[in-house]
This record gives sequence, C-alpha cells and structure tokens, in this order.
Amino acid sequence: MTNELAWYKLLNVKGLGAKSLLLLYRAIKDNSIQVADIFNMEQNDFYRVFSEFGKGKFSRVKYENFEDIDDEYIFDSFHKLKENGVTILPLNDEQYPESIKKKLKANAPLVLFCRGYLPLLNAKNVSIVGSRSIDNFSLMLTRSLASNLANIGYNVVSGYAKGVDTIAHLGALEANGTTAVVLSLGMNHLSVKKDFKDHNWEQNTLFISQFLPFEKWSARNAMTRNKVVCGLSEAVIVMASGPERDEKGRMSGTFDAGKSALEMDVPVFVLSPTVMQNPQTGNEELIKLGGIEFKDGKEVLGYLQDSTTFKKKSKPVQLTMFG
Repeated sequence: MTNELAWYKLLNVKGLGAKSLLLLYRAIKDNSIQVADIFNMEQNDFYRVFSEFGKGKFSRVKYENFEDIDDEYIFDSFHKLKENGVTILPLNDEQYPESIKKKLKANAPLVLFCRGYLPLLNAKNVSIVGSRSIDNFSLMLTRSLASNLANIGYNVVSGYAKGVDTIAHLGALEANGTTAVVLSLGMNHLSVKKDFKDHNWEQNTLFISQFLPFEKWSARNAMTRNKVVCGLSEAVIVMASGPERDEKGRMSGTFDAGKSALEMDVPVFVLSPTVMQNPQTGNEELIKLGGIEFKDGKEVLGYLQDSTTFKKKSKPVQLTMFG
C-alpha cells in the first residue's frame, strides 16, 4: 500500500472527524509508524498506540472502524483520482505548504488534494477575494491587479467563485502568470471553467481541496476554505465585501476571509468604498479592523515591491493599469 493510498483509506474510516484525525496523526508521529501500519495492527497494539480512541469524546472511533472498510471502493475511487492527476498531500509531506502550517497551526488541514502545478503551494502567493456581485469598475480593477501581480512574480490565489474570484484567476493567466484555485468542494466535482481553457491553465494552475473528493459545495465548506486561502498568502486583497452578517444573520465569506487574514497577521488591503460605484459596508468595516485602504492598484503593488517584508529581487515593472 502506497503512502497516498494509506492516507486516502484513513480519511474514509467511519467516525474520524478533524479532532480524531489530528489525535491519530500526533500518535503516528510520536510512535514513528506509518499510516499503512494502522491497518495491519492487532487490536491490543491499536489501543496501546491510540489509547484515547473508544473513550469519551472519541468513543465513536473504535478498532473495528479500521477493519470495516470497503477496500474495493477505496481502491477504485483512489485510482480515479490518480487518473485525473490528483496528488494527495498529508501534513507531513515535504511539499505541504509551510505557510499553512505556520498560520493555521493545529487547524491546518491534515490532507490536501491537489491537481496541477504543485510548486505553487510554496510560491510567492497573494490572494484576491471579493463578492460575486460587484460593479464593473471593481471587476476591471481586479483583472488589472491580478495581471500586474503576475508580472512581478506573484502567484494569484482565490476561491473560484463567480465575480472577483474568477476574474482574479483569469487576470493572472492572461498575463502568462500562475494562479492557485482553493476549492470549497471535493475534486470529483471540479469542473474547469471554459474561460480557463483559453489559456495555458494546465501548466499554470493549481487546484487545491481540503475536502474528500465526493463532498459537494456548501456554505460551511466555503467558510472553511477561506482559512486555507489566507494561510497560503503573504497578503490578502479584498475588492468588495458585504457586512460581517447580513440582515438575516448570514456571514459574508469575503469578510470572513479578510478578518481571518488579520487574525493571522497577514496584511489585508481593502479597496476604498470612496472609489466604488456601489460602496460595500464590509470594506469599511475591514478598514476599521486594520485593513490597509487603497484607491489605486499601484498602491498595493508599490507596497509589495518596496516593503521590507515583501522586498523582491526582480526589477520594478511598468504598471499597465488604472489611469
């Protein structure tokens, strides 16, 4: 059994939630064993190594759960993933993003499913996020900003939703740059958008999912995905955000991403409501929380090039945006 297959099998064990998986992962490290070894353990050895399972809040996870697995299903679904070019990266893999480990700490996803150009996991990443509904000016600004970020060597990260996310991805690809797509669903439900196929997306794009391949989109997954977007990034750019909660109490995904980045001490740039055709309440709120207000994309690019935090060896470029 390969390491990837062993991890995939582990993720399909009944009753294993995030806390159980983290507990199991730590025990694996402490006992210097491989994931595949778990499935060959006798019951006494299992409970010696994983003494907390079967007790208290971990009572749902028992030795029998690791035996009661449909190996045929696991094998077939795993090979379907591999045929589609998906790599399974556990937390202890050398390619797993160091920035996510550092920023998310114990909340870092135990496994990432990746399809595409893997080096982008540890590239110079900057995220652009925003609402699905946004004015034309802000969309044009998003596209130009993404293109210019690509021109100065940054990989553009976003969440693949309509509006700002998609335009950010395309802006980078149109400039022959790279982009990372952080999904809020499993890889089995990934559909490459038609506009991506007009560019060199297979070489310049990385799709990332922290969810099992069969999981469909949900608002909860989208919120969870935001933490990975921020964890990958050296800066987050918020183009348009609704209020933290709307009149029905629903949370704004973009606001959540901006707030999460601030809590991780990741610089957050927020488009000024004063230049927007339809000013967004969330933008104003994020600026009050510590976001860096900007009115012109040159300000963001200048900061990224000139700040000692983001100092780059590349020569400054002529910006092709915002007159």
